Amino acid sequence: MSIDDDTIIHDYYLSDFVLGRSLQSRIIDLGNKKHDIIENKSDIKLKEFDKEDFEKIPRYSMLLKIKFMLKRSYTSKGEGEFNVINGKIFENPIVRDKLTGLPMVRSSIWKGHLRFAAERVNDLDGKNINEITKSEIIERLFGSETTSEDAAKGRLHFFPTCFDKNAAKKDVITPLSRTTRTPVPGKSPITLEVVKEGAKGKFRLLYFPYPRGKMFSKEQVKTDLMFLTKALELMFFTYGFSAKKTSGFGVIKPDPIVVVSLCPDEQQKFNKWNEFESYINNLWSGDHE
Repeated sequence: MSIDDDTIIHDYYLSDFVLGRSLQSRIIDLGNKKHDIIENKSDIKLKEFDKEDFEKIPRYSMLLKIKFMLKRSYTSKGEGEFNVINGKIFENPIVRDKLTGLPMVRSSIWKGHLRFAAERVNDLDGKNINEITKSEIIERLFGSETTSEDAAKGRLHFFPTCFDKNAAKKDVITPLSRTTRTPVPGKSPITLEVVKEGAKGKFRLLYFPYPRGKMFSKEQVKTDLMFLTKALELMFFTYGFSAKKTSGFGVIKPDPIVVVSLCPDEQQKFNKWNEFESYINNLWSGDHE
């Protein structure tokens, strides 16, 4: 699409856009304008699901907070066609929050990647898990995959994650052959925006034990949480939560800080992943009864 001098542009952030210059100069001006808007918006603070909110929900609910640091960069596909960083144009911008302009992971993206990992859990409490049992747990946690109105709702509720406004950077990916894993002849390197390695984020998840069926019990809740822990481990440390998870993008560094609020237990904080996993595996036995 070309931009002529008599083009009418309806986006509010283009009100100062000057025509009559080269296309590249116009695009850079547009990108800088959008960047300034993001800078001004990114200091907005949003209210998080907090302790007062948690106290109103039923027994056996769990609020999980995981403070992590990226080991590999995170990629996503934003809605825009391009972005401008340091005066340079490149395509494939990342997803950003519409209110604050911060790089983000949408709650629906978390759900999709965690379900992907859940389908690859093969053992529970040291024992192999059969496909029927696994399918039942996955449907209980994530809900039915059908989009019909009577589809079962899952027990997991996800929240978006926003990174710092300086977490994004420009990256270049060389297209590789699926079979030989070597550069594809004739294909140029792809520029894209990523959340850089070392960026910090916070994953938040609410386990809400509804709907309840006839088989509901405390033991069922424990099974759910043990299975969930296995799925989280695969998502964070093996597959990642990025658009290119098969290439290792979006995995996190070992031992994130995990904060667990499990009703009616006291809040627990863990600096080692295996300590968090041990806590879940030993729920309501010994000190947790």
